[in-house]
Amino acid sequence: MKDGKKKHTKSLIRPVFNAVIGLVMLLSAAIGAIGYFEFANAFKQQYMEITNGIAEYVALGIDAGELDRYLETKTADAHYNSIREQLQHAADAEDCSVIYVAKVHTDTKQREYIYNIVSKTSGFFPYEIGYRDEVGDAFMNAYDSILNGKSELHNFMYARSGYTTSVYPIRDDGGSVVAIVGVVKNMGLLNSAKRGYAIRVIVTEVIIAAVSGAFWIVYFKRRIVTPIRRVSTAALNMVEHLEDGSSPEIMVRSQDEIRDLADSFTKMYCEIGAYIKKLGAVTAEKERIGAELDVAAKIQTSMLPCIFPPFPDRSEFDICASMDPAKEVGGDFYDFFMVDDTHLAFVVADVSGKGVPAALFMVIGKTLIKDHTGLHDDLGDVFTEVNNILCASNSEEMFITAFEGVLDLETGEMRYVNAGHETPFICRGDGVYEPFKVKAGFVLAGMEGIRYKSGSVRLNPGDKIFQYSDGVPEAENSENKQYGMARLEKVLAENSRKKPDALLTAVKADVDAFAGEVEQFDDITMLCIKFNGKSQKAKLSVTPERDSIPTVMEFIEKTLDEWQVPIKSAGKIQIAVDEIFSNIVYYSGAKAAEITVTKCGGELSLLFEDDGKPYDPTTAKEPDVKLSAEEREIGGLGIFMVKKMAANIHYENTDGKNRLTVSFEMK
Repeated sequence: MKDGKKKHTKSLIRPVFNAVIGLVMLLSAAIGAIGYFEFANAFKQQYMEITNGIAEYVALGIDAGELDRYLETKTADAHYNSIREQLQHAADAEDCSVIYVAKVHTDTKQREYIYNIVSKTSGFFPYEIGYRDEVGDAFMNAYDSILNGKSELHNFMYARSGYTTSVYPIRDDGGSVVAIVGVVKNMGLLNSAKRGYAIRVIVTEVIIAAVSGAFWIVYFKRRIVTPIRRVSTAALNMVEHLEDGSSPEIMVRSQDEIRDLADSFTKMYCEIGAYIKKLGAVTAEKERIGAELDVAAKIQTSMLPCIFPPFPDRSEFDICASMDPAKEVGGDFYDFFMVDDTHLAFVVADVSGKGVPAALFMVIGKTLIKDHTGLHDDLGDVFTEVNNILCASNSEEMFITAFEGVLDLETGEMRYVNAGHETPFICRGDGVYEPFKVKAGFVLAGMEGIRYKSGSVRLNPGDKIFQYSDGVPEAENSENKQYGMARLEKVLAENSRKKPDALLTAVKADVDAFAGEVEQFDDITMLCIKFNGKSQKAKLSVTPERDSIPTVMEFIEKTLDEWQVPIKSAGKIQIAVDEIFSNIVYYSGAKAAEITVTKCGGELSLLFEDDGKPYDPTTAKEPDVKLSAEEREIGGLGIFMVKKMAANIHYENTDGKNRLTVSFEMK
């Protein structure tokens, strides 16, 4: 525990110390920087004033009329030497690196020197009379300002070389500029002074920061760290106090926010203890409710048909349904059942509300609809009676929207009744799903005494019915936009040729893609039925040997001819039978084989069964058809052709038998 306290103290003091030191140094640096720039500017201004004064003084002592003569003769006389001595004295006395008098040629940007005096300490060499050098833009700008009368005196600095220059004009009696005086002064003293000042500021800052930091460390540790450490110790012992029911004492003498924090911790101990006891009871209750909801969800799921295909021995229809509740249990439901041997009933319904109340009402509604469907030939009478029963015991004023249909598997007639439910979709043959306009009656359990009217429609083999709950079109995305009927029609049209199970999967995937990460708001229920019509079957059992191949092909040809299978489809089927049965004969080692041909609606399926060695042809490697026959590996081409021609192919091995099913769409 002590190690923990020490560690926490160090980790708290160090950032505070660093912050204080940083703040003090930042303030000191700001003050020092301001003083530094003020000092430098003042010192620089002093330099400029000195050079300006020297330049003006020199210009007053120069005879403008003599300058051109010296440039022409390039010879010094007594007067020239006298002036030169005066300039030399000024340069040495004022520590000027260079004092010069020169004529400026603007066309060539050159200076032609008349006088060029260097101090003894400068290290420069003086130029002879008439020596020329080129000048920079700063000099020419200064000279132009003098010529234009903007300024009589100019000063500019060469930061890299550390020199400042002042220029002053020499004018003739007419006021024209004939030459300029330049005074160049080394800024070494200024730079040295600036460095010294900066060093003093930095040293002072370090001393101030160290002293301030030490003071604040002592103060911070006594007034903040120690009290907080006591609070921390009490917090670490929190579990012990909660177990024995006592309240910890935190010794904090200061009357400030830390004392308030200590008192808050003490109060918090008591409140957390009470809260934990209450939380334990709430958690236990929540777990109990969760377990009950889980059981309820399983019971509800078990009440809905969930094994597909539900009637594997019935080939007259394909049916698939799904219900995805928004909560643990839902109010939507679907149901389908055989009323008798030739009639299939199906229901899709939606109970108002969600959760457990809706689920309980759903059980009642589902049970009543199923129990009364076989009692009346008219589905309108079924819903009328169910509605009256529900209204009689509907204290919560819930209601059900429902659609029920009963399909005659022999004639294709479908009787239906709609109690305020969604418009179903119907797909005729190879067409696309289109809304099936049916009159929607009043909801169930909404008002007693309502009479419902039924309708009927005839389905042909290959037709499909799709029904759903409002959770599909009303699904929302993150932008609060609904999925909508237009998008539902589009996805149904795009998947019209799919079987019921594949269609429901496609619609649900599209709804999920639209909603994205948005939590599902309402139950989503869907049901699809495909009417195949009465099926035809033909079966042949043979011994799989070479001589039996003609027998099998004759059986297939005769069956397809009797069933009036289109020539194009019949050709594909015969090729598939020849390829698959030949493989059984030559490679399976089977002693017995059976071929079952089933035609239902617009689909024909072949079932090959044999007792040979297990082999799944659907997993065979596909040949590279881009290669020539000589380059391509032997084998695999026949089953590859079957896969391309068939609508579906499925293999399984059950009870020691290979079972290969191949389906074709007859066109």
